[in-house]
Amino acid sequence: MNTTIAASLALSALALSLLCGLAFGRRRQRAFIREGPVFTARFRTAGPRPPGWRGLHGRWSRRMFAYWRDDVLVIRRGPLFDRRLRLNAQVTFAGVYGLSGRRGAIAVHLRLPDGSLLEVTAPAGDRVEMVGPYLAAAMSHLPRAPQRRRDRRRR
Repeated sequence: MNTTIAASLALSALALSLLCGLAFGRRRQRAFIREGPVFTARFRTAGPRPPGWRGLHGRWSRRMFAYWRDDVLVIRRGPLFDRRLRLNAQVTFAGVYGLSGRRGAIAVHLRLPDGSLLEVTAPAGDRVEMVGPYLAAAMSHLPRAPQRRRDRRRR
């Protein structure tokens, strides 16, 4: 009987700590979102892995939140702990391009000062927030402007 009570107390304590951890993580996430024009993104390497980001591979990461602070991309990693990664990155000349296989997603390559490349993808609605200070890169891969029809009648 005592083991049943002890097991139920341990299980209740575990559930309570899990709920508190989730609530704390959600609160930190909301605080991050209020800091600037945030966009949701997924990351993967497009070359050598950047230092300080051991878990990044050639496959797409889970969804993360990020924003630009001047020329520095601030990424919030981790669902519970507020780990922030600051990358001094620049958008490559390729600009923004459509990503096949993901409906409406766009992507951009970022070059870090150490030479490593990251590929970042975000929903099409986050185009301007994703390129941040490199607004000219957001203008590539837009739909073609409609052209006026030529008047074929001779005068």
